[in-house]
Amino acid sequence: MATYAAAIDTAMSRQYNPKTSMRVKLKIEQLNALKQQLPFEVVLDHPRDVKGFLEILGHDMPWNDAGLTKFGEPIKRPNRVAFSVESTEDGYICDVHPAFAWYMSNMLDKNRSRD
Repeated sequence: MATYAAAIDTAMSRQYNPKTSMRVKLKIEQLNALKQQLPFEVVLDHPRDVKGFLEILGHDMPWNDAGLTKFGEPIKRPNRVAFSVESTEDGYICDVHPAFAWYMSNMLDKNRSRD
């Protein structure tokens, strides 16, 4: 069963669709800032860990807030927010739902303003 799930992930990473997902680069420092949003410690060593973390983080995404509802027809919360994650030298390249990219950007801006 785990082999089947890996095959789905590999297939989805080849089917990047700019209409339904957005490619973003998250640096390690940005992931560390996002990890502070969860009430438990998260260890991100591999792309699969990052993908799972982003899905968990996306559960609290306020889909109906201003700006988020313009992505997608019909207007509804997406079933998935992270589609693929690839490791780079200083972070990860992630294909995520455009509204989730906007949500993460806002969370990182709020963290920056607190510092």
